[in-house]
Amino acid sequence: MKYTPKYIATRSVTRLRQTVARLDRRARWTLGPLLVLLVFSVPLWSAATRLRSIVLPASAASVVVPILVYHSVAPTHAGQNREQRLLDVDTAMFRQQMYYLVANRYAVVPLSAVVDALQGRGTLPANAVAITFDDGWLTQFDNALPILEQLHLTATFFIITRQIGPKFMGVGELKALQRAGMTLASHSRTHPDLTKVSASQLRDEVAGSRQDLQKLLGVTTDLFAYPYGCWNKRVAAVVQGAGYRAARALGDGIANTGADRYALHSVLATDDMAAFERGLHGSLVAARIPSGGRPHGLLLSATR
Repeated sequence: MKYTPKYIATRSVTRLRQTVARLDRRARWTLGPLLVLLVFSVPLWSAATRLRSIVLPASAASVVVPILVYHSVAPTHAGQNREQRLLDVDTAMFRQQMYYLVANRYAVVPLSAVVDALQGRGTLPANAVAITFDDGWLTQFDNALPILEQLHLTATFFIITRQIGPKFMGVGELKALQRAGMTLASHSRTHPDLTKVSASQLRDEVAGSRQDLQKLLGVTTDLFAYPYGCWNKRVAAVVQGAGYRAARALGDGIANTGADRYALHSVLATDDMAAFERGLHGSLVAARIPSGGRPHGLLLSATR
């Protein structure tokens, strides 16, 4: 006999009928509902997944990404006080830390990419980490930027827009950062503790610094970093109202949810390689500057 396609199909149907016929009534009543449930559960599951993505707010998203915070990057020297030793990272140590990220296959991403992920607008690669710098110290341009460029790493620089002087970057350096592919963002105009200023000064510091960057560099930033890491609900509300979509605080680890967008957790990078490695895994508690409840000296760290 020739095994034609018609014969094979007919034979298969016959065998299937014989198999079903051998099942007793109890088995058929058991399998039948299961088959029906399976058939109808697939579209229901798909619909539920789509509904979840629509109904759940962006705050439901969460990411575990170390957001590193640097201040001055320059060779250590005699006479540094405790605060300066905490906040200033030696150039050689900074290079070692960046090489560590590369050697251990960390994917350095812009801070904006972390915010995108928190808003459900994108995904992050495995072992993602973000690098940020505060204040706009000239040492960041002179010593950190060449290392970042050499290793093809990106970073976000939070600038105090009304801070002037020989220790801080000017417009020329800031434009060079832009050309190097770095992100420039706001760190207020004069670096006050925003929780202690008037409502009018708060608006001026937050919205005004954004306007300054637009005027000086053509940058419309949507990222803000709180001076001294100090914030409260009033400050966060003004930051959000000024058009920023996220703000970085100081400390509290490496995990963030969409609800943390206006107080992003971060890791303070110090001149300590072992602490740096621990911080990447979220086991480092950010150091606090004892100053009667307000870390006044944070702005004065780079006394070189």
